[in-house]
Amino acid sequence: MSTKVLEDIREELLEIKLLYKELVDKLVPVEEPTKKEKKAIEQKDEVADEEELMKILG
Repeated sequence: MSTKVLEDIREELLEIKLLYKELVDKLVPVEEPTKKEKKAIEQKDEVADEEELMKILG
């Protein structure tokens, strides 16, 4: 393949990428997390051990 063909393909791929990004941005609105969600994200997760799981599951 010639260099020109490869450059054209690269340009078209970049255009497709930009169009896809615009489409996703329109379909999936970006929302800021609430205070409660931010706290949940930043908090360290609690991990249950096997014994605790067995008690809960019966």
